[in-house]
Amino acid sequence: MGVEIWLISLGVVAIAGFTRGFSGFGSGLILAPALSLLFNPQLAVATILLIDMTAGAGIVPGAVQKTKWQQVLPLALSAMVMVPVGAHFLALLDPTLLRRIIGGLILGFVLLLLSGKSRYTHPHLALTSGVGALSGFLTGLAGIGGPPIVLYQMSSSNLAAANRANFIVFFALIQLIALGSYWASGLISVAVGGLFIRFLPAFFLGQLLGQLCFKRVDEILFRRFVMGLLLTVAVLALVA
Repeated sequence: MGVEIWLISLGVVAIAGFTRGFSGFGSGLILAPALSLLFNPQLAVATILLIDMTAGAGIVPGAVQKTKWQQVLPLALSAMVMVPVGAHFLALLDPTLLRRIIGGLILGFVLLLLSGKSRYTHPHLALTSGVGALSGFLTGLAGIGGPPIVLYQMSSSNLAAANRANFIVFFALIQLIALGSYWASGLISVAVGGLFIRFLPAFFLGQLLGQLCFKRVDEILFRRFVMGLLLTVAVLALVA
């Protein structure tokens, strides 16, 4: 593999880390379509899971105390059922088809965010379970289970700190299930470990810069940049 591919991939990983450090989430949305263009999608998705789990491990203990468990448990239980189903399809699907599915999902989520039509004013148990199941399936399939949960939780009356804690604990729980499902499906390999080791320093550097720049970077401009990047990689994943 050429040096230019590695430089591009390291740059994408650093941008994803910056996004995670700046906003608290969103790295998987950038990494899944971008890395699936450069590497085998199954390899990319498994690597993204390891990066996300490692990057978020240190903040889980502090979030547990602030978590609203009555909101998180119904989401997590339904998600846990569907994670192995998504992982099963990840192991079976043709790489080109999987790449296009990832691109289509990311494009759909970005358009939903841009439309502003993503609020649920009176969530109930059926909707909560459905959102959790969708997030679990997408986590297993492509490592991008965040958007349904983020959109759903952001429509609640929770304070930002409670939403953040809910995100952290929910994703930690389902990522553990995803790791076991990927291992059982043979998706965790030496090649995945090699990519993980190469990419982790770039991700942590980007995440640190994102945290440092949180109060210095114009948020509107940065979000426009991220949306533009997501649209670009989603379209490329669809047509490549």
